[in-house]
Amino acid sequence: GFGFYYRDSDALRFLRLTALGLVVFNQFNEAQRRAHEEALKDATSAPIGDTIIWNEAGRTGSVTAIRDGTTADGRQCREFQQRVTIGGDQTEAYGSACQQPDGSWQVVNDQ
Repeated sequence: GFGFYYRDSDALRFLRLTALGLVVFNQFNEAQRRAHEEALKDATSAPIGDTIIWNEAGRTGSVTAIRDGTTADGRQCREFQQRVTIGGDQTEAYGSACQQPDGSWQVVNDQ
């Protein structure tokens, strides 16, 4: 799982953020999903502006944390930008996630 998620289904919402969309995400095989997941995991702790790049079996992408913030109750939040290239077509997505008390990350609509 991702970010202390123990089941893939729990991590899936975070992986998609607001996401790359089902069509793009469903084109990934298991290894590509894991590469994407690892890039997102790394982006939760990377310096703002650092781009984490992944490449797996003909699919490439990047994840960049573009802004940090905190909620009124003090949780750390990050806004992410993602890019995925499949067969020369690039798709972008933006989304925000906030860290939960147990260390996992949860997608949020508004920070």
